[in-house]
Amino acid sequence: MIIECYNLLKAIEQRPIMWTGEASLKSIKTFVSGYYLALIDNKIVNEHIDEPFFDWVANKLGYFESTAGWANMILAYSIGVKPENIIWEELFVYDITQEQHLKSIKLFYELIEQFKNELEGI
Repeated sequence: MIIECYNLLKAIEQRPIMWTGEASLKSIKTFVSGYYLALIDNKIVNEHIDEPFFDWVANKLGYFESTAGWANMILAYSIGVKPENIIWEELFVYDITQEQHLKSIKLFYELIEQFKNELEGI
């Protein structure tokens, strides 16, 4: 999904609020997931059961599994929750500041570039 939606993600990067209504990884993930589903429904891309970005992010940030999803892993990492101490249910009760959301978005876009470069062998 990340690579298939790369151009859209780059467009969102400069003005996420304009595209998604708020500056958060959750809103970006929701928007892009809907876009990707439309690509599948219209047979523009084939459905992928395995999204390599989830496991790649987990490995990159030190999580033992990727079931929480890339947006939650990046957000948790951005607000300073150590991967070895994560209790996912507790993450969602944190008061996350706008600054922390922006930090997580910045990290997300850095990770996208690293992921893309690794796939392309750069």
